[in-house]
Amino acid sequence: MAQRTCPKCQSSMQEGWVLDHTYGSRAVSSWVEGEPKKSIWVGVKIEGKTPIEIESWRCTRCGFIEQYAKG
Repeated sequence: MAQRTCPKCQSSMQEGWVLDHTYGSRAVSSWVEGEPKKSIWVGVKIEGKTPIEIESWRCTRCGFIEQYAKG
């Protein structure tokens, strides 16, 4: 794991992930291309799109968060 430095205060950053609460389970949040399109049945439509898990880094000093969707 590469060590990252906060672009705001130059302190160290800690790798983590964003928790996504879904009905009855927990998951890692994902990035999806384009604008969200609402669905009555599933909340948001993602047909034909590939969700990419989000990698997150949080500054241990100021709390700044950086996120990447590397896919």
